[in-house]
Amino acid sequence: MAVIDRAVIAGVVRGHWRRALRYCAVSAVNVVVGLGTLAYALEALDLTPVLANLTAWVVSTGPAYLMSRYWVWQQLGANSVKSEVLPFWIIAFVGLAMSSAAIAVLGMITDNTPVLMLGTVVACGVAWVAKYLVLDGLLWPKTGVESVVEVL
Repeated sequence: MAVIDRAVIAGVVRGHWRRALRYCAVSAVNVVVGLGTLAYALEALDLTPVLANLTAWVVSTGPAYLMSRYWVWQQLGANSVKSEVLPFWIIAFVGLAMSSAAIAVLGMITDNTPVLMLGTVVACGVAWVAKYLVLDGLLWPKTGVESVVEVL
């Protein structure tokens, strides 16, 4: 008969929510940096929407990786290109492709910077959720977590 250990469940939930909140904090920083760069590239540099989006992605993605790795998932060892770096950047490129497609379409309709920024935020939001699920479950799972269910 299986018995559920409530204390272990509570510990797992607390750990997950702490990680999720740290991920949200990193994402908030990334959004501010990315959108600030996007607005600057669109308004001050007068770049095309897609080039401005690429510029914002280049400026914000590297720091997002480092903050995620070291602060959110607390990985201190060597980077693994195959199991860590490559998957993170593949997801990042998917987000870039989605946001570039969205901003390209919107750029054909309007040159309104807030509308273009909203389009890229929505597109990146989809990739953001997928990235958290992949990173938390596959790339940087917590090891050594007790089993929630004990078999008697």
